[in-house]
Amino acid sequence: MSDETVYKRDQKGKEIARKIKPKGMRIRFKNKSVNINRVITIGRDVQNTIVIKDDPLVSRKHALIEQEGEAYYFMDKGSTNGSYLNNNPIPRCERVRINSGDILIVGKTKLEIL
Repeated sequence: MSDETVYKRDQKGKEIARKIKPKGMRIRFKNKSVNINRVITIGRDVQNTIVIKDDPLVSRKHALIEQEGEAYYFMDKGSTNGSYLNNNPIPRCERVRINSGDILIVGKTKLEIL
């Protein structure tokens, strides 16, 4: 195989693009960044994917983010203090679609979807 550049709009480029899986979403909070792979959980409990120990307004099992196909969803798991998406309250125990650029707030902690 030669080391050639492929033009993305020609047939060969389109075939290659179909085979390459796009990067999944990431979530950034404080000075950390986590890939969203299928399901991640958020809360104070150490069993969560994202552990937020220093925010007493975050429940032990506060929320989760799950991937379904190419879409991503956030769900507050009935937390005591609720969650917010772009400063709007999220109904408890209902899935809400999230997109790159969204800001989630659990307790007083901001989580940015990348």
